[in-house]
Amino acid sequence: MIDLLESNEHLIDIKSEEITLSKVVSNNLRFNIPLYQRLYVWGEEQINTLLGDIKNAFLTDTTKPFFLGGIVVIKNNKKQFDLIDGQQRFTTLWLISKFLNRGGLEQFTYTNGDSTANDKSNNFDCRLHFSVRDFANKYFSKHNFILTNSENEELKAISSAEKTIETYFNNDSKEVEDINLDKLSEYIFKNIRLIATEMPVNTDENKVFEAMNNRGVQLQQHEILKSRLLHRLQHDPDREKYAMIWDACSVMDEYVEKSLKDTANFTWGELFPDKVTENEDKYEEVPIDILPKLKAFEEKEGSINLLKIISDAKFLEANDNSKEDKTQYSSEQVRSIITFPMLLLHTLRIFQFKKFKNLKPEESAEVKEKNLIKIFEDAFKNETLNDENIVTDFFKLLWQVRVRFDKYVIKWVTNPDSNHEETHLIKKLYKSKYKETISVRRVSPDTNEKFALLQSMLYHSQELITQYWLTPFLNKMLEDDVDETILFKYLKQLDNAMFCNERTAKLKELSFSMLTKDETEMSGNVDFVTAVLNLKDGTKFASYWFYKLDFILWMNRKELIAYKTEDVKKLWENYRMTAKNSVEHICPQTQNPHDSDLIYNVSDSEEVKKQKLDDFGNLVLLTSSMNSEYSNKMYAVKRTEFIKKKRLDSLKSDIIFEKNNWNYQNMDAHRVMMIEQFSNYLNN
Repeated sequence: MIDLLESNEHLIDIKSEEITLSKVVSNNLRFNIPLYQRLYVWGEEQINTLLGDIKNAFLTDTTKPFFLGGIVVIKNNKKQFDLIDGQQRFTTLWLISKFLNRGGLEQFTYTNGDSTANDKSNNFDCRLHFSVRDFANKYFSKHNFILTNSENEELKAISSAEKTIETYFNNDSKEVEDINLDKLSEYIFKNIRLIATEMPVNTDENKVFEAMNNRGVQLQQHEILKSRLLHRLQHDPDREKYAMIWDACSVMDEYVEKSLKDTANFTWGELFPDKVTENEDKYEEVPIDILPKLKAFEEKEGSINLLKIISDAKFLEANDNSKEDKTQYSSEQVRSIITFPMLLLHTLRIFQFKKFKNLKPEESAEVKEKNLIKIFEDAFKNETLNDENIVTDFFKLLWQVRVRFDKYVIKWVTNPDSNHEETHLIKKLYKSKYKETISVRRVSPDTNEKFALLQSMLYHSQELITQYWLTPFLNKMLEDDVDETILFKYLKQLDNAMFCNERTAKLKELSFSMLTKDETEMSGNVDFVTAVLNLKDGTKFASYWFYKLDFILWMNRKELIAYKTEDVKKLWENYRMTAKNSVEHICPQTQNPHDSDLIYNVSDSEEVKKQKLDDFGNLVLLTSSMNSEYSNKMYAVKRTEFIKKKRLDSLKSDIIFEKNNWNYQNMDAHRVMMIEQFSNYLNN
């Protein structure tokens, strides 16, 4: 690590030493979680693993030390040490000590040694302090501060960790029950060892981040990238604001308005200041130009206070008049279809298109999150990241992309009424008023149903870790005059152009080239698709063709199922895409001697039999478990089981199992019908 940390071309001195919690107390050491660090994120599994390791070490030999790992610190100007590595582990150790509260641990958690004292004269009685996040300091304080609902929500991981620790020690396990907690606490206080590495003041923390990442610690690449980019900005308020934007965008499993509100400590009135009259319903969008509305921070008398909003009088007015307890926010639990590094890389590709006009598609960034930092370095090799305008423009674009991503792109949405099943939905931000209460929530307009299903089809049929169709699609969303209707039409044509033509380039290049086209220049090739579906490819057929066909059938459902029962019509109406990865032969590859429903003749050659079996008309796409259920069962058995399920594995399957028997004529007619569905869709 030393060779990466050079100052003035000379190697710097790095101090490393072994410390215990008792040494922390005797030397009165205090620790600070810097602004650029995430809040606590450890979950039940990680906490229980650590507790189990400590317990096993204690039960094995109480005289031997337990090495917890290392921490990396830099002394700040408040006589504290900034924790730049190991904060999750260290915070967990602090929480364990707070729960046990004996054997010296009470002196480790609070510097006055008494976690129940009422003396409020010491503002820094907690051994652990958080920069900027004053609500976290209040939570950790021994004093009974009242936190807002949003502050409690942001500290949910910490409160959950406390519950996990409590449950661990209070459960009925004989092994835990027999542990003497006084002795265990003393063991933790004296025998847990940490390797503390102290970096000199003014060390380049970006290089420290890189060094830690290279040796495999938990710091993620996008956190390193964030630090690098923020380091190029000269003014602290700018760093803080862009850090807020980055942090809000990085929480992918939440809607961005909630993440921004928590990150920047907004009230709903500040985010959405327009007044709503009684019984008025209004669709909203999180402000695209958020910078003037962000609050900067400053230090006053050892504490962190919020400045006034810097530039918009109406937002000051909204802040004065809005009441947190009179605004309600609701949303189901959601999960993003992509990771934050993937969003960064798609945004980078759009940024390249907008900034570097002569960039060739093959020179565009690859969506490969494990190479995130290198990809960004390569992308800017002809531009310097010291140019603040380049950096700030990227941050602004990232924010714009994320806002529109939440507005127009599907998320996995949990339905609490259906065994917490997840469904792909697009939910619009919606504001209404009842009496004095403003309600901000996410709702699913019916008009978004086909839009969501089309995206779901692409999501399931494309590589999960790239989803290259998102680059041109996200770019299209950034236009001022778009809505769901325009974007649905565009995505249909984008899908046709990218995947219903002979592939002449990699998807990376193909999707980048689509940035220069509008939907009028995009189309699918009917002859190409027809030729593909006439192949005898069997299990080699790409899953895309099955997913796409189900989407087309759903779009044409009114004509296709007019004669079906109301129950079946409802199944079609509510059909949703699910993950499938196994091609099933309707007529099985291994003949059952009692099966009268076969698409080939016994006298056919093996080659002819294989061609008939591998025909697109004889195939459906299922999950591996569904495929196992069907296995080599006869057609009549498969049909009976399909009907009994009262659910649709696929729409193509439902059309097939309408037939009482399965022969070559039915299979051939089915393939012809499916190709016709494709042709009509592409020609429309």
